[in-house]
Amino acid sequence: MKRHYRIPLLLCSLCTASLTAVAQNTTNLPTSMYGVGELSAGDGGRYAGMGNTGIALNRTGFLNTLNPAAITRMDTACFTFDVGVSASYARYSFLSEHSSNFTGNPNRISMGFRVLPRWYALVGAAPYSSVGYVIQTEEEIEGMPGNYTYSLFEGTGGLYRCYVTNAFALSRQLSVGINLGMIAGTVTQSETQESAVVKYESSKQAFYADFGIHYEWGATGQRKWAAGLVFAPSLPISHDNTLTYSNSSTSENLDKGYHSRTQYLPMHLGTGLSMVTERWVLTADYNYLDWSRNSSSYTSMKYENQHKVNLGGSYITKPRLARSTELMGGIGFGNSYINLKGGKMQYLEASVGASFPHLRYSYLSLGATWRKQLNTRSNLMQESRFSLNLNLTFGERISRAKLK
Repeated sequence: MKRHYRIPLLLCSLCTASLTAVAQNTTNLPTSMYGVGELSAGDGGRYAGMGNTGIALNRTGFLNTLNPAAITRMDTACFTFDVGVSASYARYSFLSEHSSNFTGNPNRISMGFRVLPRWYALVGAAPYSSVGYVIQTEEEIEGMPGNYTYSLFEGTGGLYRCYVTNAFALSRQLSVGINLGMIAGTVTQSETQESAVVKYESSKQAFYADFGIHYEWGATGQRKWAAGLVFAPSLPISHDNTLTYSNSSTSENLDKGYHSRTQYLPMHLGTGLSMVTERWVLTADYNYLDWSRNSSSYTSMKYENQHKVNLGGSYITKPRLARSTELMGGIGFGNSYINLKGGKMQYLEASVGASFPHLRYSYLSLGATWRKQLNTRSNLMQESRFSLNLNLTFGERISRAKLK
């Protein structure tokens, strides 16, 4: 039995080590230089094709990371593992400049299991945000027509999260859960002008917590309804900053710490509603993220509170089977937490996908998402992105001796 409970700890250590690198190169978006970078759109999972919904979704074979209370339907006869990878192609434009990039990375690793008859646990890790940009500028030297000074701005890195979820089934209809974890990572930003280079390296770390509740009703009829609610408080992000200055023409070097403004994780409030019939799963989520505790050091940028609405559905092809192929679709609308020069960036997303049962305890899931920035103001970054998610959910059977 003792060996049985070592597995989550080993997995969490593996998650931390493997995903430290994942958060370092998942975007090439110039606006990722602001705040904590570009937030991860989601960590995939079996229902990645349903438009990143799931607050009210509690189903067998689904390791739900959106609501810590909605994992009490996992298979109790095995450990359930989730491993996911994603690839995306994006095109960006700003004024008359255009660029594109392709990225591919793991986006999720997690494991769920039953601890006791009414106690369920989940451990895992996933990217939280990423920073990646290269910006080159030129400025004419005053009093010297035709002569220019060239500057290069670069940024890399990002944050990942490692978490432990505990959920408790208080009754057949009601469950509650808590998700505790750490968000950590390193962001490196540099400015190069002629032979002088200034590099800012910031190692960030924050504790975070999510609380959730999930309630089902109408299970005896043709339709089963469920509702979910999640809340996460705003918590501070600690910084360990280092500034490095070097000049190749003078051999001058400087290495020292520097102070930066305190950043905070946003307060998060989310709610969801789902309806399940013999053939259909329909769900809707609303999420509100409050960034008001943060202030920007850039005059052209300010933090914007986020509102996100997501709708998703799944069609069960053979409902009389214990496990069946599911076809999925979803749509979402929301805004960025970055406001540039008074311009609010809004995004529309559309997703499709499928989940295929494989062997006895496994599912292979595919999801495709198209995303576009809708505000066409000329001074805002335009973005169009297509991404693919591949997720494998599989189980390791627990012997009867371990279940007792």
